[in-house]
Amino acid sequence: MKKILPLDPKYISASLSLFNQGQVSLVEWAILTQDAYSRNSLLSYRNDWRVFVAFCHEQDVTAIPCAVTTLRRFAELCAQQRKISAIRRIVVTVGLVHRLHRQRDPSKHREVKYAMARLLQAKLPESKEATPFQAHHMTQLNAQLAGSKRLRDLRDRLVWSLSYEGLLKRSELAALTTDDLITQSGQTFILVSDQRVPLSEQTAMLLAQWLGKTGINHGPLLRRINKHGHLGGAALDPSSIYRVFRRASSLLDESVTFSGQSPRVGASRALANKGMTIKQIQHLGRWKSPAMPAQYVGNTVASEQAKARYRRKKPTE
Repeated sequence: MKKILPLDPKYISASLSLFNQGQVSLVEWAILTQDAYSRNSLLSYRNDWRVFVAFCHEQDVTAIPCAVTTLRRFAELCAQQRKISAIRRIVVTVGLVHRLHRQRDPSKHREVKYAMARLLQAKLPESKEATPFQAHHMTQLNAQLAGSKRLRDLRDRLVWSLSYEGLLKRSELAALTTDDLITQSGQTFILVSDQRVPLSEQTAMLLAQWLGKTGINHGPLLRRINKHGHLGGAALDPSSIYRVFRRASSLLDESVTFSGQSPRVGASRALANKGMTIKQIQHLGRWKSPAMPAQYVGNTVASEQAKARYRRKKPTE
């Protein structure tokens, strides 16, 4: 986006009235944007703004300044007829018009960003999405490999369990050492980026079996195993963890293709289904931004938040 100074305050009132009507000429657009754009760009801005103003008139709300919920609703309704790229362009135009009129930019609000992330996720072809690794996959894999005495099977079960329960990235999983294990009051935790991640009883038992069978008492927690089944001293690296999840795909009867991101996607959706907010999931998964968890859960969060609001408003009998 080009650097353009906002309007002089003495012209804002008249310009707001003009832009709320929607019929803004190219000359007036050029004045607002200080001749920073080509004629084709101005045509695009004008057409996009007309679409948005028409929606606002139908909803009997002002186009500028517009409420965050108005812009979010516009994006969600337009997604039924328009491409996501067209919606994104209109949202950008709305933000530009607000900034140049010295108004708060609604396109920067997290509610609008979440909505756009959900819409993008819904539009993505299924083949391009990471297949969610979910609890029932873990149950099937444990049942299949529970009786195995192979060290590799025990390690892979632990990899799958830790990744899912801790929403761990491959790099976080690879970096785990024995110093990151904590037991307190009968509860087992792993320490990830100064965050204590509680483990289920089943995963804690898998961990105890792994430590007991390997004799690991210091250094990397998850290690390479050679083709002869012998444990190495080097940590399992992210590319090896990727292959461990590819192995999970091949062991299951259903047609799934897991990647290293699959447990984070599956766990995020499971937490959303339990009613957790994006902010809570972001914290548990140690994301710096809410964008990825919002994208992972798709429309699930909107549904669950609506249900939660309904439960809060429902009068007690």
